[in-house]
Amino acid sequence: MSVSLILNNKPVPRSQLATLPGLPPNFAVVYALKTGGWEIESPRHLTVAGRLQNRYKLCYVVDLGDHRRTAKLTRTPLTCKDQAHRFEATIDVGFRVHDPVAVVRGNLPDVLSAVYPYLISRIRPIAARFAIDEAFEAQARINGTLVLPMALAEGMTIFYCDVQLEPDEAARKFVRGRTEAGRSSEMGRLQHHAVLGNTRHQEAVKDIEQEARTAREQRERAALSSVQFDFRGLILEHLAKHPGDTEKSMELLLRWDEGRQARALDQEQRQVEMVRYMIDKGIVREVDVPGLRDGVLGTSAVAFGGMLPPGAGASAQPAPAAAHVFPPAAPRSPSASRPPTPPPSAPPWGGTRPDGAQVPGGSPSGAPPDDPAVAGLAPVYVVLDTSPAAAGCVTELRDALRSLQTVLANSPDVTSAVRLSVLTFSDTADVRLPLTQISWQTGVPDLQTGDGCRYEPVFRRLLELVPLETERLKQQARVNRPTVFFLAVGDPEDGGEWQAAQQELMRHHYRPNIVACGIGTTDRRTVARIASPAEFAVAAHAQAGLRESVAQFSMLLQNTVLHLGRSAVAGSSELDLERPQGLSPIEDVE
Repeated sequence: MSVSLILNNKPVPRSQLATLPGLPPNFAVVYALKTGGWEIESPRHLTVAGRLQNRYKLCYVVDLGDHRRTAKLTRTPLTCKDQAHRFEATIDVGFRVHDPVAVVRGNLPDVLSAVYPYLISRIRPIAARFAIDEAFEAQARINGTLVLPMALAEGMTIFYCDVQLEPDEAARKFVRGRTEAGRSSEMGRLQHHAVLGNTRHQEAVKDIEQEARTAREQRERAALSSVQFDFRGLILEHLAKHPGDTEKSMELLLRWDEGRQARALDQEQRQVEMVRYMIDKGIVREVDVPGLRDGVLGTSAVAFGGMLPPGAGASAQPAPAAAHVFPPAAPRSPSASRPPTPPPSAPPWGGTRPDGAQVPGGSPSGAPPDDPAVAGLAPVYVVLDTSPAAAGCVTELRDALRSLQTVLANSPDVTSAVRLSVLTFSDTADVRLPLTQISWQTGVPDLQTGDGCRYEPVFRRLLELVPLETERLKQQARVNRPTVFFLAVGDPEDGGEWQAAQQELMRHHYRPNIVACGIGTTDRRTVARIASPAEFAVAAHAQAGLRESVAQFSMLLQNTVLHLGRSAVAGSSELDLERPQGLSPIEDVE
């Protein structure tokens, strides 16, 4: 809205001033002079002569009252310090006329066009020195800088001015976002401290519980240190704590006693068979039977009624208990003069002893004999594919494990240095035989096919087992780099995943040597990627059957494991593949 301080657009005679509408209480009358220029009505003009003389003179009426206007700068907003955001400014201004002649001379149709530009020119440089979030500081500086009253050349005086600054909408949104982000950051920091405090509290409680649990376990171990932890002792201990389980405990004791007697009877039968074997081979004679019964079989033969082979001098009287020596015998061949050496114990699954005799299965509960000191240990991991692709050769894979067990059990020097583990994989990976020293008493796991064919789980399992078990073996002796024999029958169903797991395994400090063997229709390029180093990748001919290929892998496994064991005994870490006929390096396979 415009403001004009000249109340009549056209000059009117002085006598017609009373007819002008809306005359303010305070106004000035400005006359045009004949000689040019203007004059303001003075007291002399108000005398009788003056009124008569000026009655028909043309004049202008200028409003001398106080005016207040408020305007919001929209077309010319004030820029802030960064020149990217704007202040929204509201100016409340008060002004009056101090020179009516200047007002008439200027003839401004809207005096605000002179007031606002003047104020904007004064406040814009001040606003440009403040950031967008310093609107209050900029406002205080502007209002403190404007010295009132301010006289304008157009004949007006600004007697009041108040400037209100606010950031524009974009700046307000920016400030709100920054403020909200600051609040969120502060809230996150407080929540983080709270979580840390709660976690420390929980961990402290867990530590106290762990210390109490450890102390209780130590007291329990101290209290149970005098308890005999055999089967009978455990049953009696359970019965003392749970008297209501008397019937079940007695049943378990009876079954345990029956089993013990059965094992003793089986051992006696084995001893009898051993004596019969030595008599049949001419190692001892019938005349030596009484002393053999007392010196070799001991009192167990007497306890079971002196069970001896038919025709082995059953009518002979037992020798005195102290005579644990052979009686004098007639001269014999040098081979017969040596002390009898019993054949090795039978493997737990049955099979062929080194002497060629077929024997039934034995007990898998026995532990291997104490190992002699060795220069080094050779960890070996046999990884077998039991996916659906291997369904036609599962029996042959188990026979390959039996053959490896027989070879190692018949080579005690190699067995002392080799530690063997068996893993299988299909959709998942399973440890079928933990890392152990092989003997006749070691059980061979039963193999069954599963669903799917994924390589990634078995490499993840090797990544867990190899470093842990290598560190454990290092406490016993020097450990050669582990060797993994990887038999692949089916193609993997997890290409990217297994390769990442295999590469992670090969980057480990205890990375193993991987001997990869591919049989059947498996992709030879996959086998080559598994092997490390590359020359350890072998494959059977594509035309060969699965059973024939497993037999060739079995020979490779036996020959190489024996070589590894002998190298470890000799203090060497050499690994040399002894490939049988039918297995060729990957680059030689068509």
